Amino acid sequence: MKIRIVVLLVLILSLSACSSTKKLESTAPFSLGEAYAQEWTVEEDEKSGHEVVIPILSLENEKAILKNLYYRGKMTPVRIELTEMGNVAVAEFGNQDTAEVSTGGDSELFPFDLSETQAVISYVSNEKVRYYKINGIRRNLAVSYPTLTAKNER
Repeated sequence: MKIRIVVLLVLILSLSACSSTKKLESTAPFSLGEAYAQEWTVEEDEKSGHEVVIPILSLENEKAILKNLYYRGKMTPVRIELTEMGNVAVAEFGNQDTAEVSTGGDSELFPFDLSETQAVISYVSNEKVRYYKINGIRRNLAVSYPTLTAKNER
């Protein structure tokens, strides 16, 4: 009888530990174009960072709301901008909104195993947070701006 209880407790604990793992969706209620990453610097303030720009081909806000991007061990909120390319999702790394997600130690581990050309975008659909992997992120040449205002006005 004691063995059954121990086995049951181990089974329950192992199943509850798996629930914290973030599951990637195979399809998403939106369509994305070819994403690219680009390093940037601001000469005046000697600030630097990089951004990931993802063209949005279709997105219905009733079906999904884009939230965060996980890329190169970091996570940052995504903002939607209307550009000459159309609507794009921009994830800016290198400013105060960027959260370093630890790859070890006592804090939360980076929840995804990604290559340099992959990212994961989180979105809310039916009041539930979901995750979708983006593959084939290309790296554009670095760009330099004279001022932070020039960068933000691009």
